[in-house]
Amino acid sequence: MINVWIPSQKEFYKYKEECKNLYETLQDKITDPSSFEYICKNTFFYLFEAKGVLIGGIYYFVREDGKLYLNGFAKRKMHNLCIECLKMSLNWFRGRVYAQAQNRASALCLLRCGFKRDVKNLFVISL
Repeated sequence: MINVWIPSQKEFYKYKEECKNLYETLQDKITDPSSFEYICKNTFFYLFEAKGVLIGGIYYFVREDGKLYLNGFAKRKMHNLCIECLKMSLNWFRGRVYAQAQNRASALCLLRCGFKRDVKNLFVISL
């Protein structure tokens, strides 16, 4: 069973440091210059874990263009769990959601969750 924790829950703090370290390690690959503290406070941030093992995080945010985007990061070798986490989180939103895939694995994850390629590495799903 996958558990989801948000920054306002005490369970989140059990995994916060590990999640922060993972984010900072992958920050260049997901092309987000924001600090971990910033994304926790200014986005809809979800931390995912299963059986006490951190999977990763997904966060949703609205850009200046008014569109809802998501970004995420996860530990290696968790592709199937990442798909499950993304599908789960997409159920919490309505309308269009955009995401930029920075690599092939990210693009495959988005496609398997129902996203369609919009332009180059930009994907969109209508919920």
